[in-house]
Amino acid sequence: MLPSRRTFQIAAFAVFGLALSACSDDHPLNTWEPRGPKAQSELDIMWPVIWGIIMVVFVIVCLGGVALAWKNRVKPEDYDPDDLPEQVHGWFKGEIAWTIAPAIILVFVGVYTIIGVWDLEKKNEPAELDVMVIGRQWWWEYRYDVDGDGFFIDADGDGEIWGVDGLGADGPGGLDGDSDDIEWPLEYILDPDDVSTAGELVIPAGEQVDLYITSADVIHSYWIPRLNGKRDAVPGRYTTWSVEADAPGKYTGWCTEFCGLSHARMRMSAIALSPDDYKTWFENQEAPAAVPAEGTPEFAGRETFKNLCMSCHVIKDGDLQYNETEEGDPWRTSVPLIAKGAPDLTHFATRSSFAGAIYAQYRDINPDDDALDVNTYLDLPGNYRWNEAELRRWIKNAPDRKAAKYENQQGMLPFPQLQEEELNNLVAYLATLD
Repeated sequence: MLPSRRTFQIAAFAVFGLALSACSDDHPLNTWEPRGPKAQSELDIMWPVIWGIIMVVFVIVCLGGVALAWKNRVKPEDYDPDDLPEQVHGWFKGEIAWTIAPAIILVFVGVYTIIGVWDLEKKNEPAELDVMVIGRQWWWEYRYDVDGDGFFIDADGDGEIWGVDGLGADGPGGLDGDSDDIEWPLEYILDPDDVSTAGELVIPAGEQVDLYITSADVIHSYWIPRLNGKRDAVPGRYTTWSVEADAPGKYTGWCTEFCGLSHARMRMSAIALSPDDYKTWFENQEAPAAVPAEGTPEFAGRETFKNLCMSCHVIKDGDLQYNETEEGDPWRTSVPLIAKGAPDLTHFATRSSFAGAIYAQYRDINPDDDALDVNTYLDLPGNYRWNEAELRRWIKNAPDRKAAKYENQQGMLPFPQLQEEELNNLVAYLATLD
C-alpha cells in the first residue's frame, strides 16, 4: 500500500525543518569555519578530495547510471524479462580501467593526505609553550609547566626526569630523560608546582601551543574543531597535538569518545587572548590565592572548604595544598575518585564556566556558544554578574545537575548536610578566588 498524502506532507515538513536547522548562524562546532592554521590545513586537505574526486566520481556515476537507463529503455508493452542487456563480464579493458582508476585516485588522496599530516604534526622547539591535557570523568584538566622542568617529577628516584634535557636520550621522539617516570600513575608523577586549570584552555593568539594529551580513567577524545581535529586521550599513553588561534576569541569543543554517564556534558573551550593579556593571565595563575581576613564570611567559607572539599579539590594559598599520604610526599594525592583528581580551584573565579564547562560562572555568559567577550576575560568578576544561584545548586546536589555515580567514585558528591549559612559562606569564599 502506498503512503498516504498526509505521510508525504509530514515527511516534507520534517526535511524542510532539518534544512532550516542547518542554516543557523551559530555553529561553535563547525569544522568548515577554521580559526587557526591547523584547522585550515585540515580543510585544505578536504576540499580537493571533496570537489576534485568525490564530486567528480558522484557525477560520473550518476550520469553513467542515467545513460545506461536511457540506452536500455523499453516500452512497457515491449518488456521481456528474458531479454537482458549485453553483459560486460570478462571485458578485459573495462576491468583494467575500473581497477586502475580507483588505484590512481587512492594514490593521489594518500600522498596529499600524508603531506597534510606531516604539516599537522609539526611541533614547537623545546621550551616553548606546552600544555598537558588530562581527560577525567567528566571534565578536562590543563597543566602549564611553570618552571620549564617538564610535567613530571623523578617518580622512581633514579635522578632523572622524563623530558628534561641532558639526562640521556631514552625518551620517545628524541626527548631526553628517564622514560620510566611516565609509566607511573598520573597522581604520582605530575609536578605539583605546575599551574592547573579546568574546563578552559587559555592560550595566546597567534602562537602554536603543543598539547600533551592523556587520560586518568577511561578513553576520552579531545576536539576543538575550529582549531584542530580530534585526538584521543588514552589512559597510560601520551599523544601530542597542537592548536593555534588566528585571533583572540572563544573556541568551543566537546569530548567525542563515549566515556560514561556525563559524556554528553563533558565540554571544553579554548580561550585565546592577546599575547600581553595571556602573559597577565598566566602570571595571575602562578600566584597563590588570597586568604580572606579572619572573622569574615569568606574566611568561614574557607574553613567549610577545608572540612568538606579538601579530600578532592585543591586551593593553593600557602596552606591549603594537596593531601599528603602516609609517606608525607605532598605530590602524592589520595583523591577518592576514579578520575584520580578534581579541579584545582586556586583561581576558580577567573574561569567563565564550571562543572565540566556546562554552567556559566557569570550570568551574562552562555557556555554553549562562543559569545564570550575575551576583551574582558581578565576581569570577569568586574564585568559580569556572579552566577551564585547555579553555583549553590551545584554544590548542594551536583549529581542532580550533571549525571554522576558518586557512590562508585564517579563525579562530585552531594552535600545535603550543608546549612544555609555554610553554603552562603562557601560561595562567598569561591567568589574571592580571582
